Amino acid sequence: MRIRFILLLLCFLGVIYTSVGKTVQDTTAMAPRKWYVPDEAVLQFAGNTGMLAVGPGYTFAKERLTADLLYGFVPRFDADEAEHLLTLKGTYKPWEIKRRRGFAIIPVQIGLGFSYYFNDDYPLTWDDKFPKGYYWWSPKVRVLGFAGAAVTRDFQNSSVKKIALYSEFGTYDLIVTSWYKDESLKLWDILNISVGARVSF
Repeated sequence: MRIRFILLLLCFLGVIYTSVGKTVQDTTAMAPRKWYVPDEAVLQFAGNTGMLAVGPGYTFAKERLTADLLYGFVPRFDADEAEHLLTLKGTYKPWEIKRRRGFAIIPVQIGLGFSYYFNDDYPLTWDDKFPKGYYWWSPKVRVLGFAGAAVTRDFQNSSVKKIALYSEFGTYDLIVTSWYKDESLKLWDILNISVGARVSF
């Protein structure tokens, strides 16, 4: 399990190193950044993206919108095998409150995501033995919803443009459906909390 975490951290550092290198090269050449070069590197703990998830991020609309592609890992624990998943997250940040010394607060950020599980035990569609429409969801794909807040710090004259620490409350499609149908489930039963770091270049 420690080896898996070390590999994830190395991937995160690799994304940072690659992005910083690209940023320095683009700045030196005075050329615009290529569209495929990430604007950010993201590291997240929990939140239906894996116990630990890492990947590149892209910003749009004057940094009001972000799109992250995260590889997540869940240790085996009591299961037969560890879980590996890929999550696409889209986050909207309506506004931020500027503070002193480059600090800013993002009081609200909301978003949606889709997680794809690589485990072969989860088929993309149900077998023909089930009537069509019997199950409305795909075992391999989860739809996520989340909301949270963040604190950011800007940096001047540095290849690192900004560092953000964030936390989010989240949930997913199946457990929301269970909550809607089962009155014994409370709202807190279907929520989870995640924390993460975002490094912008």
